Amino acid sequence: TMFVLSARDHSAPLVSGCGSPPHPARMDVADSDRAPAASMGKGRGRCNDQTKGKGKGDRKGKGKAVSSSNSAGPKYDPLTPCGYHIAGYCMYGSRCNKQHDICYALAVRQQWLEPDSASAREQLRVQAGRAAGEEAVRAANLFPRAFSTRLCGAAAKDADADASEEDGFAWEGAAEQPSPAAVPGVASLRIALVLDLEGKDEITEFPVIAIDLRTRQEVGRFQRYVRPTHLFDGQALTPDSPAILFPAVLQEFDAWLQSTLQCCLHDLGDATAFVTCGDWDCKHVGRQCSICRITTPRAFSKWVNIKRSFSDFYGGRDFRGMRSMLAKMGLLGSDGNVTQGFHHLGMHDVENIGRCVLYLLEQGGEVSVNGKWVQPST
Repeated sequence: TMFVLSARDHSAPLVSGCGSPPHPARMDVADSDRAPAASMGKGRGRCNDQTKGKGKGDRKGKGKAVSSSNSAGPKYDPLTPCGYHIAGYCMYGSRCNKQHDICYALAVRQQWLEPDSASAREQLRVQAGRAAGEEAVRAANLFPRAFSTRLCGAAAKDADADASEEDGFAWEGAAEQPSPAAVPGVASLRIALVLDLEGKDEITEFPVIAIDLRTRQEVGRFQRYVRPTHLFDGQALTPDSPAILFPAVLQEFDAWLQSTLQCCLHDLGDATAFVTCGDWDCKHVGRQCSICRITTPRAFSKWVNIKRSFSDFYGGRDFRGMRSMLAKMGLLGSDGNVTQGFHHLGMHDVENIGRCVLYLLEQGGEVSVNGKWVQPST
């Protein structure tokens, strides 16, 4: 089955009751009134086994182990919307320690799509208080750290000493290594499509931020929750899930590319490419397309692995994940958590990866294609 693009009506709401628009917003979208709706409930537990499985790559012997307390599994902010629940089904149910609340999740989404909207921020405050309780929101200092912001120019400070330890790994001599002199960065690309998928077995979230690398300004955002093709077979699905099947997501994303950047998934051109935190994401699109029995669009055959770009610029230093880059930038808290957004929520991860891209350019680094994948012949 070939991948065929078609027009789509964006007028219907994502889910009844929450009032969020269904389409990915460009930066000039006007504010809209969004009424709160009844809570879908929340629970406690762990969702660790359902997170995406990106490979860490070879360690190359560039560090030393630190205490086991620092090398525990991933940490999750309990106020993070549960992506699996939103996509249709969370295997942990009431034991999940993330938020199972569709209207809260859609308020997070809408504020991300409209980072300059005061009404979107206020609606997110309202929905967070209703879903988790005002006391929990205050205790977690949720705001303003959970608010998305438009990406532009300088996004961080250099804090190399803070980057000496990340994910249970300590850099030998990291604090002593001088940063290269800040010179104008090299961008062989004009547009970076920053992508960070969620979902290990099948994709559950597809968010993108487009950044003009010459002006250092973002030009648009796209996000959709994805309903897996087979992963939830036989399960009772979340009644108000806004997720749609992956072929429909690609159709909407292609329409967004055409209206925002005048390109398409079958022909991005030489000046546009995806930027990802690793080599996993674009390959995972290929796997998902195989599951859906559609042809993988050519756009996903090349990408910029920003971890590799950081490593090349900093003399081979092994940046093993987004948090190690954020630590280098001074955007990782003393507890090891990100200081902006929810880690492992695709929308917020994309925003933080975008900050890494802008930071690297400001330091004089290069952002160019360094990953390619040839789709296996069938």
